[in-house]
Amino acid sequence: MNTRDSKEILNLVTTLKEANTYLASSEEMSLELLEQVITNCLTASDNISQTLQTFGELDRYQAELSTYQSLLKDFLAAISQAGELAYPAQAIEASLTKLITKLSAKHKKQVVFLPYKASMWDSLASIYEAASADPNCDAYVVPIPYFTKDEHGKLKDFHYEGNLFPKEVPITSWKDYPLAKKRPDIIYIHNPYDGDNLVTTVLPAFYTDKLKQYTDLLVYVPYFVNLHERKHYESSLNKGIENADVVFVQDEVIKAGYQGAWKKFAQENPTYPKERLEKVLTKMVTLGNPKYDALNKTNPSNYPLPSEWKEKIYRLDGSKKTVVFYNTTILEFNIHREKMLAKWIDVFNFFFSHQDEYTLIWRPHPLLLATIKSMNAKLTTSYQQLVEQFKAAQFGIYDDSPDFYLAYTYADAFYGDLSSMAELFRKLGRPVIQQLVDYSTAQIPAEFDYTLVKERLAKQEIIREYELPLARVASFLATLDYRPTATNYHFGLDIHRYVMNLANK
Repeated sequence: MNTRDSKEILNLVTTLKEANTYLASSEEMSLELLEQVITNCLTASDNISQTLQTFGELDRYQAELSTYQSLLKDFLAAISQAGELAYPAQAIEASLTKLITKLSAKHKKQVVFLPYKASMWDSLASIYEAASADPNCDAYVVPIPYFTKDEHGKLKDFHYEGNLFPKEVPITSWKDYPLAKKRPDIIYIHNPYDGDNLVTTVLPAFYTDKLKQYTDLLVYVPYFVNLHERKHYESSLNKGIENADVVFVQDEVIKAGYQGAWKKFAQENPTYPKERLEKVLTKMVTLGNPKYDALNKTNPSNYPLPSEWKEKIYRLDGSKKTVVFYNTTILEFNIHREKMLAKWIDVFNFFFSHQDEYTLIWRPHPLLLATIKSMNAKLTTSYQQLVEQFKAAQFGIYDDSPDFYLAYTYADAFYGDLSSMAELFRKLGRPVIQQLVDYSTAQIPAEFDYTLVKERLAKQEIIREYELPLARVASFLATLDYRPTATNYHFGLDIHRYVMNLANK
C-alpha cells in the first residue's frame, strides 16, 4: 500500500468519525434513519477492510476495525430489541482515533526497480543501494521478462534474467509482485521503449502507460550514457520519456540534446499539444547516471581475476600483457554490415598474431546477436561462426557476463565502436581508441606522434585508430607514467534523495 492509498483510506475513516459525531449529537432521530446511517457506516468499514486485505495489510488494522464494527452491530441489535439506548459514542470515537493514529503514522515508501536485462542493472544499482539503506524505504528489485523479435517484428523468444543479477541483490519474482495490487510509491525503469524497440520488448503489462497507473512516481533512468561527440538524440523520442514523471539525464549537454529533439519533433508535428511538450521538457533533471558510480569499484579488491582470465592476461614469467577491451555495437553493425564483419575478422587476426604481447577482451553488445537475427538473418550464421572461432582460438576473452566492470578493472585501453562503454572507460583516464571500419590493422603511419596522442588522452578525448594503431598501443602505454584514476561518483544517492523529496511532497 502506497502513501496515496493510505491517505484515501484515512479519508474514509475520517468520514466514519464525522458520522459518529453526527449520531452522538442527533437526539431525535427515527429508528429507521438511525439504522440506515449505521448500516452505511458498517458497509464503509467493510470496504476499508477489503481494501486493506487487497494490499495485504488488514492484520495491522484488524483490531481497531473489529472493535468499531462490534460496537455498531451490538448497539444496532440491542436498540432493535430494547428501544431507546445510549449510543456508545466515546467507545467508537476511541477505536476510530486509534485507527486514524495508525494510518497517519509515517509509512515506508515502497520503491520498486523494474530492470529487464541484468547487464544493464548498473544503471539502477546505486539508486537501489541508497533506497535499500534508507530506513524510510522498502526497496524491491523485480526483473521483468522480455521478448526478442524476428525480422518481421513478431515476438520470438521469451527471456527472463532474474537469475543473472548479482548475488547480493535480493530478487522478487515479477509473478509475486502484482503492481496493480501493491501500488508502489515509486517505480524505476531503464527501458523506455515499450513496444517500439525493433529488437526487444518487455511484456505489455510493463509498458509505461500501464506502470503510470500503479504509482505516484514513474522514474526513468537511461541504461546508457551518451558521448558528447555523438549528437544523435532521436532515441529520446520514446513513450517512456513521455509517460515518466521524472527523467534523469547525465548532464546539461545531453539534456539540451534531448530537449532539442523533442522541440524538433513538435515542430514537425504541429498537432502535438504544446502543454504536453512543455511537460516533457520540464521533467528532465540533470543528476548524472548511476553507471558512473560503478567505476568507483573497478579495482582488483572488488574484482579478483578469474583463473581462466589470468592465464590469458599474464605470461608465464608473471608479467602482464597489454589488455585491450574491444567493444562492438549494434549501431555500427547496422550501418556497415558485411564491411563490419570483415573488420572484426581483421581485428581478430591482428590479436591472434600478436598474442604474446596483447590480450583482447571482446564484449559485443548484449543484444547484438538478437539484432542480427531480427534485421539481417543472412549474416547470423557468419556471426555465430566467428564467435565460435574466436572462443576456440583461445587468444582472447569472450565476455558476455552481466557485469563488464571486471574487464574494465584489467583493461589498459579501449578499442572499438563508440558507445556508453567508451564514455565510461575514458573516465578511468585510459586511452579510448575508435575503430574505423575502412582502416586496416596492418596500417601504421610513417611518422607516429606520441605527443599528440598524449595530449588527447590528457583531455579525455577520443583517439582515432589512425592516430594510435593497434600495433603501437603497447609501446605508447609504456611511455606513460600510468596511475589508476580513482573515481568517487555518487549519482545514485543524489537521484534517490531527489526522488524521495518529490515523493514526500
